[in-house]
Amino acid sequence: MTITPIEPAEAMRTMRAALPLRTERLVLRTIVPADLDAVRAYRNAPGQRRWTYTRDQTEAELMAWTAGGAPVFLRDGDAVQLGIEQDGALVGDLMVRITSLANRQAELGWMIAKDAQGRGIATEAAQAALELCFALGAHRVTAQLDEQNVASRRVCERIGMTLEGRFVDDEVNPATGELGTSLFMAIRRSAQL
Repeated sequence: MTITPIEPAEAMRTMRAALPLRTERLVLRTIVPADLDAVRAYRNAPGQRRWTYTRDQTEAELMAWTAGGAPVFLRDGDAVQLGIEQDGALVGDLMVRITSLANRQAELGWMIAKDAQGRGIATEAAQAALELCFALGAHRVTAQLDEQNVASRRVCERIGMTLEGRFVDDEVNPATGELGTSLFMAIRRSAQL
């Protein structure tokens, strides 16, 4: 069977038409400049960077992160960061990245504010984003996470992802200075049908 690449303009039309994306309890929407204080509060909260393998974001990075604008998928690696809103409050964000247009692959990642964790928000948002990735044309969606991030692994498993790889001591976490073991989780569209 011949595979055709994800067509960028069609993917962008699909994403733009889907937003804001409403679930039972949540709204996934573009992050905007007015979200700066909320994003700073949960992204740079003590302990949050442990799972992102990045240091706290600078003010300039946070401003760029919250600049807003329409989703753009022109080349491999392009991503959109969606705000996760519950009852009118921003409680986290979720990344949708097209990792390969030609191979029809996407990646998900999420961060939930500490006071909103443990309530199924990440699972509900990730399930909606997974369905959106398939609508964009992806046939395979992945997530990469630290092996010790048990909560994110459970989210992956709840949305149907399975473990595809475990890479021992493959990356130094700048937030902790320690080596971490990465898990690669994935699901194929055919597994959802």
